[in-house]
Amino acid sequence: MKNWIIRVVLLLSVSSTAFRGLAQTAAADSVSEQKMVQRISASMCTQLQQENKKKALASLTKEEATQLFSKLLMASAANEPELLARFTQDPTNARAYGEKLGRKIGLQMGQECEVSRPLFAAMSGQGSAQFKPAGTDETKLVNSLATEFCASITPRQKELKALPQEKRLKVVSEQLETSFKAHASEIEQVYGPNAMSDSDKLRSLGSKVGYQSAQQCPVIMQVLMDAK
Repeated sequence: MKNWIIRVVLLLSVSSTAFRGLAQTAAADSVSEQKMVQRISASMCTQLQQENKKKALASLTKEEATQLFSKLLMASAANEPELLARFTQDPTNARAYGEKLGRKIGLQMGQECEVSRPLFAAMSGQGSAQFKPAGTDETKLVNSLATEFCASITPRQKELKALPQEKRLKVVSEQLETSFKAHASEIEQVYGPNAMSDSDKLRSLGSKVGYQSAQQCPVIMQVLMDAK
């Protein structure tokens, strides 16, 4: 069971590109920057809703998704005089600041813009369709496991931050393993009587729980991605 549990833990940190740079992203430098991040995020979310009507974002390739995100980011940023002035006044550091700001905007969208999530999944090379439960029973199971995981691990954020990355992953993997074992009967009702010994079925369920957990408790992404 340990092997697939570790895969689920790692999935939590890669299921959305928005979370990849989270550990490197400090809080917004000022109230004005926070508002700018919110404005750009809201603008991009509105545009993504329109793009999703033209073509399902979940169907985009990694390259298409990345290009679309970059295009919308540039278009929205062009409407921010403060940002353009900063780039003009400090061209040497413009690229680094732009990348940092992009991570903040991505995080904001990942938390508040539902339509952005399949886009980020595509950008990370992971299509979101494979993470969605197939039916009512599976949806209920996945949501229950994700909610339980988030409720158990979020209060331990301070404890996890104090640990080196290897030990943090161990704590998280143990929590996931405990949760799955506690719900073995429900898992076998949905996936069959031998589900707990079927690595393929557990891996499939684990991927879906990991993806859902990333939406429910994104704060844990910071803990997992911290390179300490």
